[in-house]
Amino acid sequence: MKRLICVLMIFIMAFSLCACSDSIMHSDANLKKNFERSENVPTYDFLSEEHTTPENYEKYTEGSIDFAIKLLAENMQEGENTVVSPVSASAVLSTLALGAGGKTSSEIRNAIASGTSTDVISTGTHYLFSRLTAFNSEEGYFKSANSLWFDNRFDVKSSFLQSCTNYYDTDIFRIDFTEVDAADKVNCWVNEKTNSEITNIIDSTEGACTIAINTALMEDAWATPYDELQMSKGTFSGAKGDTEAEFMSSNEFYVSTAYAEGFVKGFKNVPCKFMALLPKEDENIADFVNNLSVGRLTAIIDSQAPMERCVAKLPVFSVESDLELTESLKAMGINTMFDAEKADFSNLSNAGQVYISEVNQKAFVEVGPQGAKAGAATSAVLAYGVSPSEDVVEFKELTFDRPFVFVIYDNESNVPAFIGVVNNVD
Repeated sequence: MKRLICVLMIFIMAFSLCACSDSIMHSDANLKKNFERSENVPTYDFLSEEHTTPENYEKYTEGSIDFAIKLLAENMQEGENTVVSPVSASAVLSTLALGAGGKTSSEIRNAIASGTSTDVISTGTHYLFSRLTAFNSEEGYFKSANSLWFDNRFDVKSSFLQSCTNYYDTDIFRIDFTEVDAADKVNCWVNEKTNSEITNIIDSTEGACTIAINTALMEDAWATPYDELQMSKGTFSGAKGDTEAEFMSSNEFYVSTAYAEGFVKGFKNVPCKFMALLPKEDENIADFVNNLSVGRLTAIIDSQAPMERCVAKLPVFSVESDLELTESLKAMGINTMFDAEKADFSNLSNAGQVYISEVNQKAFVEVGPQGAKAGAATSAVLAYGVSPSEDVVEFKELTFDRPFVFVIYDNESNVPAFIGVVNNVD
């Protein structure tokens, strides 16, 4: 049975009406036909060994990994399971960066991509999603779609919409947000793009003037699924006590540094890998995450070697989180966009002073014998403000019967799509 990974990112932005020369004020229901992707935006042949990454992509991915680690650290809940989707939160903030200026822009860029320019972030995001969707087949795929919805009475800068088209191939819709079926139209688009996995993302368009949505859908199986002979019962010693769990046992690639050890398992088609990490016996799981860094995580991934294998026993688990991200983003240095007087979104609209009132994320991950299933929804609300060898190899045995960290990451850049902590197994 195939598994499904869904990443859904959504933010709702409320503004005020204002006319300007650099704006789109048509009554068309769908404005995508008014924009064409710039010829300056590259396409990539990932089946060729000669393709190159965008300029400064390494700095972009380093910043993305750092953002992922910090996002998990800031949102861990003691003794509880936690999962975040860094690419979901980053996609929301990347879109915000397209419309931001001044200190608001620099704070967002510093947090999500080591302070690189908006162009580097946009080209990096475009490359990453292009790569994730390049290996699609009938057996497994990764799909991504973007849309922008705004009210008939709201003014949006055409330069902002052009940037969304260039890097995100955005569907652009203008509808009447006061109509009773306005939310249904948005939800129908999401339902279609997620193959009915997510059917209702908003309840109402009341108080909103713009809604931006990204959906990412991945359906695939493990490269080597677990069979019945690899399943067994065992005890998981979690933060809330011992519980009986179903364990999956397999021979996998071993990874290890002075800080942790674990294993890496691949998917059948998509260019992602799953990694589970056990801290050293004397280190608390929270301390391990708080001490994690780009260097440490990368070193663990890079420690993988063809002849280094292990027998890994991983429990079947599911994790879900419902998080308010505002305070954690502030702790990571993004402050101005939450300030009604200092936020700068002048590149998005001339509608006056607007600011971010809240950022929320819901995320889940389920891991089982056939594959993994994960998803996330991130929302940011903008409000109108005051402004081999033949020798016999002995494999190491790893049993994940205590709290551990897991990561689902792009196997080229190591950028985590999902990262979390399993403290308990139900």
